[in-house]
Amino acid sequence: MTTIELKSSITADLENMSVEMLENVSRYVKRLRHRTRNVRQQSNIIENRREAAMQFVKNLSITGGATVPNDERGIDALISEKYTN
Repeated sequence: MTTIELKSSITADLENMSVEMLENVSRYVKRLRHRTRNVRQQSNIIENRREAAMQFVKNLSITGGATVPNDERGIDALISEKYTN
C-alpha cells in the first residue's frame, strides 16, 4: 500500500465515522501522546539516577588490610558478571 492509498483510505474511514467516534479517537491519541512524553521523561530520570549511582560506587574508597590487585576490573567486572551469566 502506498502512502497516497493509505491517506485516501484513512480519509474515507474518517468520513464514515460518527462525531462521537471521532472524539473517542481524538482522546485516545492525546492519551498516547501524553504517555509517550511521560515515559521519555521517566527513562531520562532513571538513566540519570543510574549514572549518579555508578559514579558513587566508582568513587567509593575502602580501608582494610588487603590491597586490591592491579588486574582487578572493579565495578564494571561485577556488572558484567551479573548481567552476562
